Amino acid sequence: MKKLLSSISLLVLVCSFEAHAQSRINLEMYFVPQRHHQSLLNDPSPSFDFATRTGLNLGLGLSYNISNDWQMVLQSWHVSSPLRFTQHPEHSGSAFIPGPQRIDWGFSYSNFSLGLRRIWEMGEYALYVQPSLGINRSRSFGFDHQDSLVNFPRANLMTQVVPAASIEVGMKFSTPSNNYFLVGLRHHQGFGMLQSWFTYSKEPPLPQVQRRGTYTGLVFGYGIDFRTRKGEDWRVTKKERKTEKREAAWGDGTYALFTTLQRFQPDFVQSNAPGMTRLRPASQILFGYTSGQWSFETGYTSWKSQTKVESQNFGWVSLNEPGTRAIPLRARYHLDVGQSNRLRVGVSAATFVTLNTVRMNVARIGAVMVNDERVPALRSVPTDQNSGGKLFYQAGAFFEIPFFNSSLLAFNFSQNFGSPEIGQVNVREFVNQQQVESVKSGTLDGFNIEVGLKLPISTLVR
Repeated sequence: MKKLLSSISLLVLVCSFEAHAQSRINLEMYFVPQRHHQSLLNDPSPSFDFATRTGLNLGLGLSYNISNDWQMVLQSWHVSSPLRFTQHPEHSGSAFIPGPQRIDWGFSYSNFSLGLRRIWEMGEYALYVQPSLGINRSRSFGFDHQDSLVNFPRANLMTQVVPAASIEVGMKFSTPSNNYFLVGLRHHQGFGMLQSWFTYSKEPPLPQVQRRGTYTGLVFGYGIDFRTRKGEDWRVTKKERKTEKREAAWGDGTYALFTTLQRFQPDFVQSNAPGMTRLRPASQILFGYTSGQWSFETGYTSWKSQTKVESQNFGWVSLNEPGTRAIPLRARYHLDVGQSNRLRVGVSAATFVTLNTVRMNVARIGAVMVNDERVPALRSVPTDQNSGGKLFYQAGAFFEIPFFNSSLLAFNFSQNFGSPEIGQVNVREFVNQQQVESVKSGTLDGFNIEVGLKLPISTLVR
């Protein structure tokens, strides 16, 4: 590994020198939806019904132009490995779980690699093949062995580093500004075991996920070429393209909008209990079209909410912090202030259609003795509520300012209203040996402060 790190350091130094002298390096960004190849060992009865879900990798890379046909590529990846399983009361011998619970879980790890890319120019596009060598690094809490005295799994912070290799094939599409898109297929192979997750089982052997950090996925990338241009013609062309990009950013056409926001919970309660915070985050990936003073958007959003209860034994308690996925349908109306494309103000209205709600788990707090049996003092269990296909609404105002000439920074202030019940749970609490039951849920209503990057798609190919 020391040799690999030394090689990477040397490459960075060489690339830095060459970037100053000839600008031979390119900055690349990657987006990879993928499926991991992992399996469950020692599946108990009843079955965990284990399933691997589609994950998402995000990556950054530096490519060094050795020649017109060859590039050396240094890459860093954040890799997600989501999964789903069914927890049954029989798995732990616990009466705390009233029935089967479908649970979404997952891992994440990092990958660092050094590759060699061969390119074949084919006119308006190019084909490429890129083999790479590197390491997978996983650092997380996990159960590594059982305590010999109590026969119970013990959690430790564990770090695993294993060798890895990958092969990628695809197509490269250049833009007039020498930037480029990458579209390809990537297979990544780990050569050693990363953290083996398992859940506690009453009887050995323990169920565990066997994973090496191996996956297959699609690659979508964008590269920025820093090669130096010379001559008066280029300076004139560069100025013209700068003007075109600015006009594209403020004019009609399609665009992508990436936003993050904080939502003020309307039912917030001041408490020192863990998780009781006023703000809940959300993120959005939107695609829109501007025509005149109107814009229309749709895409994907993910909202965090909270289900809480005022317990007679413990005060306010956060039971769940679910995530709700939704599709937005938004309309905007704007006015440009002045003639220099410096400020745009407007109003917006949106309808959101919910898809589903995830990260709902059984919560247990404290314990009491009831009929000589130790049971939770407070327990909440997610209901079988169907959270998909529900509507909620948003209205607000926004302003936009230029950012790096070819894009816009968007600031939106809005209010959510009409939220359906989110994260519904059945709550059972024992108070003075008496069982008290209730149903609690969260909401997506609230005031939002949102910031985003608006990138006209036409500027990517200019």
